[in-house]
Order: sequence, then structure tokens, then C-alpha cells
Amino acid sequence: MRGLALGIIMLLLLGSVSAECFDTDDGKDKYEAGAVTDNSQTYEDECQDEDIKEYFCNTENIAAYTLLPCVNGCDDGQCTVLNQATTYQSPEDEDSPYTLYFYGISILLVLGLYIYWFKSRKRRRR
Repeated sequence: MRGLALGIIMLLLLGSVSAECFDTDDGKDKYEAGAVTDNSQTYEDECQDEDIKEYFCNTENIAAYTLLPCVNGCDDGQCTVLNQATTYQSPEDEDSPYTLYFYGISILLVLGLYIYWFKSRKRRRR
């Protein structure tokens, strides 16, 4: 009887070890092409029109997939990322000494006009 119980426990343990799932991009990462291997079957992330069919290991350690939108399109099993260096110009790229000088002069001019306006108003009231 003991041998039978031990055998059943061993079969259960071996069964749970063999049901293993492995994801190369560590889950739902649509910006990295990956593949999921489950019971020696491999599923690769793939593009479907502008969306991506992203494979991952679910909570039961079984291969599953979800469709995720790609805003900038899909290419080779991953969503396309725009090069942000070409779309955004940081303030350091501008002529910063001249820009700061212009802002400083503008602030001084506005303050001067503000003070002048209030002083001239006080003179009129007298």
C-alpha cells in the first residue's frame, strides 16, 4: 500500500515538472520579439496587420496569447518604436545662451512696464 501511494506521488510530481513553459521575452513585452516554448512546442510572437499576437506563459504555466495594438505598426514580431531623438528637440539643442538672454530681457521689460504703469497711476490720483 505504501509503495502504491509513493508511486502515485512520484507520478504527480513528474507530471507537474514536465508541464513547463518558458518565454524568451519574459511575458507580455510587445516591443521585443520573443517565443514561448510549452511541452516542446514553440510559438513565436507575430504581427497581425497593425497588432501583435504576443505569446506568454499564463498563470497555469501554459502557453497563451493576446492581441495587443501597435501604435506605430508591427515588424518582425514586435511593435515598432519611433526614434524619439528625431521627433523631440530638447532645449539644450537650441541656442540656449541667446534664448535665456531673450527671456531675461523680456521679464525685465514686463516688470519695468508694470512698475511704470502703477507709478503713473499714483501720480494721476494726486
